[in-house]
Amino acid sequence: MYTIKQVAQLTGVTSATLRAWERRYPLPAPHRSSGGYRLYDDAAVARLRLMQRLVRAGWAPRNAAALALDGAHEGVELPEPHEFVLAVGSGLPPSRREAVLTALFHSRPLPALIEDWLMPMLCELGTAWRAGSVTVWQEHAVANSVLRQLHVAFEALPSATGPLVLTGIPDGSHHEVGLAAFDVLAKRSGLEMVYLGPDLPSEAWVDAAAAHRPAAVVIAVPTVADVPAARRTLSALAAMPQPPLLAVGGGQQDAVADLARPLGHSLLQGVDHLSALLAPSSP
Repeated sequence: MYTIKQVAQLTGVTSATLRAWERRYPLPAPHRSSGGYRLYDDAAVARLRLMQRLVRAGWAPRNAAALALDGAHEGVELPEPHEFVLAVGSGLPPSRREAVLTALFHSRPLPALIEDWLMPMLCELGTAWRAGSVTVWQEHAVANSVLRQLHVAFEALPSATGPLVLTGIPDGSHHEVGLAAFDVLAKRSGLEMVYLGPDLPSEAWVDAAAAHRPAAVVIAVPTVADVPAARRTLSALAAMPQPPLLAVGGGQQDAVADLARPLGHSLLQGVDHLSALLAPSSP
C-alpha cells in the first residue's frame, strides 16, 4: 500500500490534484488507515498513472477518469464492434461511451481503426436499430460522438497540398459518418478536402464547384431514398461548362454509376481509386 505522498511521486500527480480527482470523478476511493490516512494499492496507482497520461495527452479529466476506471487501455482489450453496440443498447453511460471511443481513436492507426472497427460498428449499429435493440436517440448519440472524434482527427492532420476535392451529401440526407471517415483518410493521403455538409441542394453544389473549381466532387449516396437527390445533383454538376471529376460512395453508389465514378465500398480502396483518378497523366 502507498501513502498519498508516495503516489504523488510515483504518478507525477500532486497530492492536491489526487484529492480533487477523488472528489470530482468516479474513481474508487482509496483505503483508509486506522489513523484515517489515504492508502492506495497497485491497481489504484495504475489507474491514476493512466489518467495522468490521458490528461497530459489532452483528454478531459472526466473522460480520462471513466476510461481509467474501466481499465480500457494498453494491455486490456477494447470492445469489438458488436460488443460496443450491445453496450449502447444496454444503456452505456455517455461518459463511458466517449471514453471508449476516445481510447479507440488513440490506440489504433486511423486506417485500421476506420476500416476494421468503425465501419463494421456502424453496420452493427444500423442492424441493431432496425431490430429495435438500439433506440433512435442512442443511434444518433453514437453517430454524433463518432463525428466529433473524426472531426478532431481531421483537424489534427497536416494541411494537404494535393488536388482539391469537395465532398458532401445531397439534399434530404443526413448520414454523415461514412463520408467524414472518407475525408479523414483522403486528407491523410494528401488530398485537399473541403466538406460542404449534409442536406445540400443541387444548386448549392453547382455554386460551390464554380467558386472552388475543384479537381473532383465526391457525393455520398447512403440509402435508396438518397438516390433521386444524388441524381439531380450529379446531373447539375455534369452540365457545368467545365465539370469536375464526379465520384460517388455509399451503399447506393451503383444506382448513380451512369453519372459518376463509383469508388467502391471500402473507404481505403475508395481513397486509392480517387487518388489514382486525380494523378497526373504520364507523359
